[in-house]
Amino acid sequence: MNALPKSHLSHSQVNMFLRCPKQYEFRYFENIIAPPSGMLILGSSGHSALAYNFTQKIDSHKDLKASDICDYFASEFDKRIEEEQPIFEPDLSRGDLKDGGVSVIKKYRSDFSGSIQPVEVEKEFNIEFENVEYTLNGYIDLIDDRGLIRDHKFSRKTPNQNDIDDDMQATVYYMAYKYDYDCEPKGFEYDYLINKKNPEIKPYPTSRSQADIEEYLGILGDISNAIKAGNFYKNTQGWHCSPQYCGYFAQCRPHRLSKIFI
Repeated sequence: MNALPKSHLSHSQVNMFLRCPKQYEFRYFENIIAPPSGMLILGSSGHSALAYNFTQKIDSHKDLKASDICDYFASEFDKRIEEEQPIFEPDLSRGDLKDGGVSVIKKYRSDFSGSIQPVEVEKEFNIEFENVEYTLNGYIDLIDDRGLIRDHKFSRKTPNQNDIDDDMQATVYYMAYKYDYDCEPKGFEYDYLINKKNPEIKPYPTSRSQADIEEYLGILGDISNAIKAGNFYKNTQGWHCSPQYCGYFAQCRPHRLSKIFI
């Protein structure tokens, strides 16, 4: 293995490699696609529904009705469930996830989205680097009319601000904004849609420096070199290495699988 599987990397690929290089090998070199979790389906469907609303709001300056956004979400959710056949969390059924998604989107529409005027939605970026053989690709959820980057997160729990400040996704978006606009964004905000019995919408502002960007570039270089060298070691330490959270567990650690279910 002496080349990248594609001519680009994405931040989700970077996250996967940092979590477990062996998982990355299964997905991008052996092309084994593990089923997603139910919460991932909720998140991707919710992102599509919010993008559906905000894309038309660029010109209309008005949000769609909550019922229209929720209908779009429900349609996307059902389609993705059938296509991707997710593994549901033990305490969350398909109906629980769908109903929770509708509730939290309604909350977001009534309490939050009215203050946002988008100028870019799902903005694609392709960052090229000197003397390397890949680009960094991705999409920024939303840029508002103040020059603020916003990213939507669907979650079951309230995050920790320290985790927000350490999340490298914000670093990538800062870098992408500077690459395309040749200036700093006005700021960055994670808008959390917290899916629980009484749904909550919580904004988490954060910022990134040039030092953060340089650190991320160093990590990208290290990952690129490891991929080209075929250095796909197992990371068996942590919550991610379990049959519940890793769709490659049976291929990777079958001896542990038998012990877990005895």
